[in-house]
Amino acid sequence: MISRLKIALTNRRVQFLRGVIVSLACGMVLAFAGFAPAAQQSGRGLRGTFEVHFPKGHPASNAPCPPDQFCGVGRLVGFGKATITITDETFDEISGSPCFAVTREEVIAPTSGVGTLVIDSTGSFCRPGRSGDSHASPSSYGGPGRWDLTYTVDGAGSSGGFAGAAGSGTERASSNGGVGVWHIRGSLSLN
Repeated sequence: MISRLKIALTNRRVQFLRGVIVSLACGMVLAFAGFAPAAQQSGRGLRGTFEVHFPKGHPASNAPCPPDQFCGVGRLVGFGKATITITDETFDEISGSPCFAVTREEVIAPTSGVGTLVIDSTGSFCRPGRSGDSHASPSSYGGPGRWDLTYTVDGAGSSGGFAGAAGSGTERASSNGGVGVWHIRGSLSLN
């Protein structure tokens, strides 16, 4: 009887140890599966929506943007709250068209401080229905405007976690009255 008890206890210990080993192995697999993509992440989507207010005659805030910059506030998927600032922009007439050719450089900065992402965009700006040809007063917001742009990521100009990044995509922006909205969609590869 004592030998049967010893065998039963030994079998239970072996089963317990097997369970511990299997649990540890599963835990390690899950840990590596969860952390490896973050550590070796090479590609992800870039999506964000930002809004800017043009405070003409009413109090509006684009905080945390500095008041002297053309800057919008919103969210960058995967990075949280962020700002987007136009640091350089050109408008050139398109012959025979009420639209303008646009180039711009923008800096996207998550408020978490992870770094800044610089994108260079080209495309067009149009006022639907030729509303840009209206004779509105100089103090008017003007008619609605639409930007239709493609962008490339400037990894050399980006900083922090975005340094050396690559990617491209589309940027759609609209302004109506005292509000402008940006939508960024595309790819992002981080080093």
